[in-house]
Amino acid sequence: MNRKRNITVILFTFSLIILVALQGFYIYNSYRLEEKDFNRQAKEIASKVMDGMDKFDTDANDNRLVGDFERLKLGITIQGEQIKFPDKIYSSEIQYSQKMESLLRKNVGNSGFEMAMKNEIYSVLDELKNEELLPKGKSITLFQTINKVEKPMSLTESIWSSHQSKTNTDLNVNERYNYLVKSKASYQLLNIQYLVLRKIVPLIIISLLIIILIVYLFYNSIKNLNRQEKKISQLHTTIDSIAHELNTPITTLKFSIVQTSDSETKTLLERQIKRLENIVKSIHHSDSEDILIDKIEMENYFSNIKKTYKDINFNINLDLIKNKVLRQNDFTQMMDNLIDNSVKYGTKNLGIIINENLEIEISDDGIGIPKDDLKFIFDKYYRVSRTENLNINGLGVGLFLVKSIVDKYKGKISVKSNPDKGITFKIQIPNEN
Repeated sequence: MNRKRNITVILFTFSLIILVALQGFYIYNSYRLEEKDFNRQAKEIASKVMDGMDKFDTDANDNRLVGDFERLKLGITIQGEQIKFPDKIYSSEIQYSQKMESLLRKNVGNSGFEMAMKNEIYSVLDELKNEELLPKGKSITLFQTINKVEKPMSLTESIWSSHQSKTNTDLNVNERYNYLVKSKASYQLLNIQYLVLRKIVPLIIISLLIIILIVYLFYNSIKNLNRQEKKISQLHTTIDSIAHELNTPITTLKFSIVQTSDSETKTLLERQIKRLENIVKSIHHSDSEDILIDKIEMENYFSNIKKTYKDINFNINLDLIKNKVLRQNDFTQMMDNLIDNSVKYGTKNLGIIINENLEIEISDDGIGIPKDDLKFIFDKYYRVSRTENLNINGLGVGLFLVKSIVDKYKGKISVKSNPDKGITFKIQIPNEN
C-alpha cells in the first residue's frame, strides 16, 4: 500500500509541475498579448500627437538648422547628451516640447496611460564632403515631453535634405551647403507593467486558486487514505486474532469426532471442520500461496460433497482439461456457498457442469427465486422476503461472496429461473494467464 501511495504522490507531483508550467506559460502569453495591445494603443495616441505637431507652425525649419550644422563642422562642444546650438533653436525646442506635452495630455485623456515622446535628429551628413557631422551615438533633440523616453519604441522615421548657398563678399566666393538629415520620433508607455498586471491579476488569482484547490483535495485524499490504511490494519489484526482463536475449538472438535460412533454424523462433522480449516487457512495465506485446482482435486471435492449430502441426487459433468487461473480455496468457497444455498432451499436434484473453458453451471429443482428478486440476490445481506424463507437460516452473504470471487477473476455470473422449477447459476471465468 505504501508503495502505491508513493507512486501516487510522485505522479501527482509530476502532474502538478506540468499544470503549474502550463498555467505559467498561459499567463506569460496573456501578459505578452496584453503588453502588445497596450503598446498598440499607445502608438495610436503617439501618432495623433505627431499629426498635431506636423500642423503646428514651426520656425525650426531646415534653413534655420543649417547654421547649427555649420557649427557642427567646426567641432561644436558636447556637454553630456546635449549639443549646444544657437539660442533661437533652443528656445524653439522648449516651445515645441510644451506643445507636444499639451497634445499628449489631451490624447491620453482618462486612459490611465503615462507616456513619454521625443523627436530627434540622429544623423546629419554633409553630402559635399561625405562626412557625418554628428558623433556616433549622439543626437539632436528637437522636442520632447517632460517624462523622458528611456526605452524608445519607433513611431516614425524621416529623411530630408537641406540645400543652401551664400556668397562670401570678402573672398568673392559662392559657398554651397548640402545636408542629408535623418530624424525619428519615438514613444514609450511608462506604466505598461502596471497596466498589464492590473489586467491579468484576476487570471493569476484564478490559476493560483485552482492549484491550491487541487493540492488541498490531494492532501485530503492522502489523509483519508492513511486513515483507511489504519482501519484496514486494525481489521487485519482483528481477523488474525479471530482466526487464531478459532484454531483451539477446531482442535477440540477434531478430538471429539474421534470418539463419535455414528459414522454419518462423523462424516458431516469432518466436512464442516474441514471447511472451517480452509477458511482459517485462507485468512493466513495470500492468493499467491494458494494452489491452482485441477480436475482430480475437483473430483475429490465433489466426492466429499456427495458423502455430505447423501439425500441429494448429484449429476456432475467435468470436462475441464487444464485450469490456468482458478485457485483451490476460491473454487471451494464458491461451490460450498452455491450448493449449500440450493440444499437449504429444497433441492433434490442438483446438476453441475464444468467445461474446458472454465464455465461452471449449477442447476437445481428447489423453490427458486421470484423474478423480481433475481437482480438483487448478489447484494450483501439481501434476502428474499417470502413465507418459505422465514424458517431458513441465513444472512444474505453467501451469494455476495460468490459474486466477489467471480469479480476478482474478472469473470461473469448470471442467474435465471428454470422452466419447471428451481434456478440455474452460470459462472464464466476467463481461463487464461
